[in-house]
Amino acid sequence: MAKLNTNSNVYTILYACVLVIVVAFLLAFVASALKPTQDANVKLDTKKQILSALNIRDLDNAAAEAKYNEVITEGELNSPVLKANVDGEEKLIVAVKGAGLWGPIWGWISINKDGETVYGTFFNHESETAGLGARIKEQWFQDGFMGKKIYQDGNVALGVYKQGKAPASLSTDYYVDAVTGATLTSNGVNDMIQKCLTDNQGAIEAFKE
Repeated sequence: MAKLNTNSNVYTILYACVLVIVVAFLLAFVASALKPTQDANVKLDTKKQILSALNIRDLDNAAAEAKYNEVITEGELNSPVLKANVDGEEKLIVAVKGAGLWGPIWGWISINKDGETVYGTFFNHESETAGLGARIKEQWFQDGFMGKKIYQDGNVALGVYKQGKAPASLSTDYYVDAVTGATLTSNGVNDMIQKCLTDNQGAIEAFKE
């Protein structure tokens, strides 16, 4: 029997091919095995974000799952609108999606039963600049929307504006100040809010008392 020449080019190529196939198989197996857990974690994180828009924060995983099931009364995670009952008060939650400076931004806006004022918000991002645009995820920015008015003369007026750049027709009841040094991300949040609330204006009107 001819001795295998481990120094030959053929041997090297075959060895590399087998190694690649084995590694690819292992990676595919691990990814497949972990997918259910990854999907569950994504869903749980989304539920926590929706709860944050209802001003319910800082819950561990089990408590967040239970609280979500308790307060959400209608709608799925991928629904454009959901309904909730928080301490006996009905809230409508509108999903918002848009574009920041470097990538997608998204979030939720919860609305009081009057259909006119914001109860709470949550915003998130994929790749905005740390310390600048990424600050839309911080609670101080989101809390600024609480109690803000949504409509003026039947149109969505709620927005985000650089200090001193808001339309003269708007009082501070209708907007929050943009994040300093993050004009383009702030503009993205503004556009996202106005487009998505306008798109769902019918659902908001139907929700009103």
